[in-house]
Amino acid sequence: MASPVAKRRFSQNFLRDIRVIEEIIAVGDFSSSDAVVEIGPGYGALTHLLLKKISAVTAIEVDRDAVDYLQGKYAADRLRLIEADFLDVSLSSFGGSLRLLGNLPYHISTPILFHVDAQIEFIQDAIFMLQREVVDRIVSGPGSAEYGKLSITLQLGWEFEKLFDISPEAFQPKPKVWSSILYMKPRSLPYRVDRPTFQRIVFGAFSKRRKTLRNALRGLVTDEQFVLADIDPTQRPETLSVDDYVRLSNIIFQD
Repeated sequence: MASPVAKRRFSQNFLRDIRVIEEIIAVGDFSSSDAVVEIGPGYGALTHLLLKKISAVTAIEVDRDAVDYLQGKYAADRLRLIEADFLDVSLSSFGGSLRLLGNLPYHISTPILFHVDAQIEFIQDAIFMLQREVVDRIVSGPGSAEYGKLSITLQLGWEFEKLFDISPEAFQPKPKVWSSILYMKPRSLPYRVDRPTFQRIVFGAFSKRRKTLRNALRGLVTDEQFVLADIDPTQRPETLSVDDYVRLSNIIFQD
């Protein structure tokens, strides 16, 4: 059976602090009937305690050695293992009302979050461990240095709560950065907006973050459309709220 060896190509840092592991499982308040999908279980630090709370877990793992280890430790009816890159997996195959859990590889955390976002209709909520800097960006608001296209794009569909920070000392090997636990769930009152239009406007605005909205969105938004949206085009992209970008996107889409 393979021993837990962190592999650089998978950006692996294994959580070792049992107190932190217990706290993560506790905040999830999991029940036996929950449909839980764990992303990147590694060698099962979270999985072990999770299986004490619920009858079965689906886990998606790309590391063959970790898959072999987990298959040798848990019965297939308790841990349904899928050897795959999560970015290639469709959550629709697991049904609905999914609860996601994972210590996400930091080098691909943003693509994973966007992949989750694209499948929001199948998800009840998610608890993710991420680099603290990324979590601070996601939960940030207008006017802050961290606020940007990641914040706005994800806040369109989700409500977020930063739960707590985790020191590098909790991992082996120790990462060079702090981590944070992020709780996310779909908005109870979803925004009504054409997503391609919304994304085009947001990404266009932040492609030239230091410019005014008028200059950054030249060719995409007219002065008349700014007026209709009640937005001052001399503002900078980071000063607008999600509501502002939705309102502007809806005006452009209707035109």
